[in-house]
Amino acid sequence: MDVINNKEGRPLEHYLGLYRQGDPAEMSARCARPWDGGARTITMELLGEPYSVSHPDFTIVGATPLCNAERILFLRYLLDGRCTMPSGQYLTYREFPWGEVYLRQFNGRCVQRFAFSYGNKPELLEKIMSKLPSKRLNHSDEGWEVELMPQLTMRFLLWLGDEEFPPNAQILFSDNFRYAFTAEDLAVVGDIVLGRMKKIGADIEK
Repeated sequence: MDVINNKEGRPLEHYLGLYRQGDPAEMSARCARPWDGGARTITMELLGEPYSVSHPDFTIVGATPLCNAERILFLRYLLDGRCTMPSGQYLTYREFPWGEVYLRQFNGRCVQRFAFSYGNKPELLEKIMSKLPSKRLNHSDEGWEVELMPQLTMRFLLWLGDEEFPPNAQILFSDNFRYAFTAEDLAVVGDIVLGRMKKIGADIEK
């Protein structure tokens, strides 16, 4: 994920090492994810899909295979995240600690990517969102709330383009993301969701 997320450049094995040394019961309690001591698995969810994550070997079983960025996201949450209830407020990327540092990259990689991918394709966006854990919002021309993980939701707001103006967009995060991930992680979260959306869209357009 280049400079926008320096953790992505660090080996997956680094996080795996920390995970293997960690206490899975403590991780599951802190992150409010079910722990099965007999099977030694933590149940995780990503975009509405359940995954069984074993400890200490980190074998992940789910319907949709995870890419390395998604696997690292699970590790980052289990190692350093904490589940808290949202207050109902949504924040822009720049409002998170250190968000200002990566704001330009986040806008280019995520916000503008979203805008120009769907700014003239609202019908496709609606079909994609029907395949995700989402609900429609009235805050823009095409507004959608998407559940990344339990209690962690994002808002994708899109203003459609026309002959005079290009499309515009905003991506917001429920305020409890600050306890779950760092600003660098949030940039990867944007990439992950948009990547899933792109794949769903490609399948729809076949």
